[in-house]
Amino acid sequence: MTAGADRWPRYAAATALEQELGDPRDARNPFGFAAAAGRDAADARPHALAAQAGPRLRTAFVPAALGGTLEALDATLMLVRTAARRDAAIMPATMFGITAATCVLIAGSPRQREHVVRLLDEGGSLGFALSEADHGSDLLANETRAEPVPGGYALTGEKWLVGLGGRCDGLLVVARTGGRGPAAFSALLLDGEQAAAARRGTRRPTGMRGADLAGFRFDGLTVPRSALVGETGRGLETAMKAMQVVRTMSTAAGLACADTGLRLALDFAAAHRAAGREVLAHPGTRRELATAAALLLAGDAVALTAARGLHVLPAAQSLWSSVAKKVLTDACEEALARCADVLGSRGVLRDGPYAAFDTLRRDNAVVRHIDTSPTANLRLVVAHFARLATARPAADADPGALARTCTLDAPLPEPRLDRLELSDRGPDPVLDAVPAVAAGAREVLEKAGEPRAARAVTRLERAVSWSGHALRTRRGADPLRDQDLAARLCWVHAAASCLLLWWHNRDRRLCGAPGGDPAWLTAVLTVLTARAAGRPAPLPGEDAEALLATVLPLHEADRLFSLAALPLAHGKPVPAEGASA
Repeated sequence: MTAGADRWPRYAAATALEQELGDPRDARNPFGFAAAAGRDAADARPHALAAQAGPRLRTAFVPAALGGTLEALDATLMLVRTAARRDAAIMPATMFGITAATCVLIAGSPRQREHVVRLLDEGGSLGFALSEADHGSDLLANETRAEPVPGGYALTGEKWLVGLGGRCDGLLVVARTGGRGPAAFSALLLDGEQAAAARRGTRRPTGMRGADLAGFRFDGLTVPRSALVGETGRGLETAMKAMQVVRTMSTAAGLACADTGLRLALDFAAAHRAAGREVLAHPGTRRELATAAALLLAGDAVALTAARGLHVLPAAQSLWSSVAKKVLTDACEEALARCADVLGSRGVLRDGPYAAFDTLRRDNAVVRHIDTSPTANLRLVVAHFARLATARPAADADPGALARTCTLDAPLPEPRLDRLELSDRGPDPVLDAVPAVAAGAREVLEKAGEPRAARAVTRLERAVSWSGHALRTRRGADPLRDQDLAARLCWVHAAASCLLLWWHNRDRRLCGAPGGDPAWLTAVLTVLTARAAGRPAPLPGEDAEALLATVLPLHEADRLFSLAALPLAHGKPVPAEGASA
């Protein structure tokens, strides 16, 4: 086994924060599940959790070269999951300025970048004003204008549902400076006073306390020319690149919610009896929990691949980030629904040991619609159809890039946000690698006496072949059919990512199991290819039992439900007086 592959030293910061925050099952823990449920009932923000974890989270998405603490995005993902598995509201409390800040990091002047990083580091926040109530995801129809005036611009128009808008210390506004098309928009960075002058009311989502959605109205507000971020006419392009990072980071919230949901459901199933035996002993319960676990592990693999890809294959993020957003929102939502069926009425109670479940399920639902809506996200995937149908690998493509991306303990180059693109030049590296890897994987699995795993790989091959054929034979644009194809393509890509991670880490302990163990791979390929085919069925009994043989030890040993399976805090006493902080 590769040295350190079981302990995963690259995620040491997440492990340290986990231990620092203590056992979330402890009802006295101010950073625990009971405290989160109490805050939700009181509609209160996680101030104590933000004070404890915030210094490590606030600039965790800012590359170290630009003044932040980001070394590797997969490590940041794990760090955020550590805090968010206790309360997903930690994200609006510490990181919701990511979209606006990343726009500035991509295109801003050195002075603007320094200002933004300093603001975040000191606990300040930035709002991102892009959407308009009358146009939703139809961004090209937005009407807010920035008219040139002596020394700057005059802003006129309205923006809505700006995250952190109710308390932001600055505001990035994407406004029309030209006539038509994507190049008609520019980005302007407003200070706190200008933002406060334009603020017009707040709206509250059903989850994610502290998101503080607000509207803004500009009645000829004059801002200096120095407020322009990047070049005139590049505002929408910059925002689209920034949101590739945001979509990838948003997966941390879904994974955190699903991890806690599965953990609570397993706690219940192991502690209660029905019809004379432990709930966990019932075959139906076992299938539900195994299917939820397979969906969670599939999402974990997709998120890790996309996060690491930002470093190695940044141009691929134009597709991979949309795939990650689609797969994670759907997979985590279904996983939580299956866990809810196991918990029954206990999953909707506002008190007791499972009270946090309803809170995190509502928080997870909010993640589905922030940053990029489901429809807009699928449109982004559709935009790649033409190149995916015809593209060939570029002559200068790095043949080892995908292997470095998928080898979880391989070193990563420094992240370069300026290398993000609106579209890649060649085919999707993940889908393109499947035929060769599948052939090798099937041979290894058959020799190991794992026919079910080998058949799962064959189903993936067929799904990849089908998706390629569907793209090549597509005739004309049909919005409904295109969105259906985009959704199915996302599931196929996710399954391919899982195969590649298993293949490139088969000498490492994934999910705490011995290197090369195919139980998790068989399960995730089964659920993903079924959903790609439009059949969201639970796992077959044999696959469910094999996966539970991997997942239940993780639960009993207090390990994260992840390929990395980080150790979790447990059994640490916490003073009772902090429980309502």
